[in-house]
Amino acid sequence: MKTIKFLLFTLFISLQVSCQTTAEDSFTDYKSNPQTPKGELLVNNSNLVAQVFKDSTYSLTPGVEVHEFAFLSKKGLAMKTFLYDIDLNKPDVSVVASMPDNKMEFSMQPMTQQAKALVNDRFEVVGGVNGDFYDMTTGVPRGVFVFNGMVLKDSYIDRNKGYLAVDKFNKVYLKDIELFKQEKQSLQYAVSGGVWLVKDSEKVLQTDNAVHPRTAIGTTKDNHLLLMVVDGRNYTWSNGMDYDDLAEFMKAIGADRALNFDGGGSSTFFINPGSFSNNFDIRNLPSDNGGDQRAVANGIIITKAK
Repeated sequence: MKTIKFLLFTLFISLQVSCQTTAEDSFTDYKSNPQTPKGELLVNNSNLVAQVFKDSTYSLTPGVEVHEFAFLSKKGLAMKTFLYDIDLNKPDVSVVASMPDNKMEFSMQPMTQQAKALVNDRFEVVGGVNGDFYDMTTGVPRGVFVFNGMVLKDSYIDRNKGYLAVDKFNKVYLKDIELFKQEKQSLQYAVSGGVWLVKDSEKVLQTDNAVHPRTAIGTTKDNHLLLMVVDGRNYTWSNGMDYDDLAEFMKAIGADRALNFDGGGSSTFFINPGSFSNNFDIRNLPSDNGGDQRAVANGIIITKAK
């Protein structure tokens, strides 16, 4: 009797399933159709993008382009990324480090205020991103730091693997942190990063798979600097990336080398729109308190010589 009841139950379930699933059932067909060259690189050279929602680019000044990309990842998560592509072959375009109130004192200040303090007669402030990890009580950066040719900090911890440097000939590069002490006297600016993401155009193996908002910086073989922010901690807006996906992103868009910088609520991407009006506009959505800028220790600022 139990066998008959079991067979009848099995038949009933099979009929229910067959009634609910037919050949005419439709499934969502995700299509990734990029609209810009950077979008094409990301879609064609990575396994990150399931569907493109926004793919736009605009120029702030010759040699400085902004790319904004919103997509559904293949993990099923919303993503919004913001990217500077800076052509360092342009002699009037470069980057500098920033500090709160443009003073050689460690403290903390939102990036747009650091940018305003940097406005001067020598160059325009085009935009920028946040920099190194730091002590959130004192504002002391976790790694090495050089500002206006002065070495303000030459120590670092094991988690600092590399640094962004601008030497006194205005050459910009990413280097291993171990090289800092022998090169520090030749530097005009230096800001430490965290883990390497890309080296020699190959992804670096990662062991930390935590997902957060991120800031990353890369260099290309044709002398472009890439400053990237991905928003996170907001499920419907953007979820953030782990190091492996961040590395895949940076490699896909052409980075030969790339470093992770301070992320989480520190990740900030701002521009100076309107013919350098100095009314700085935050383009991303920082994760603190629904979009509030966090006071950070330092940043990387894009400049254009006047």
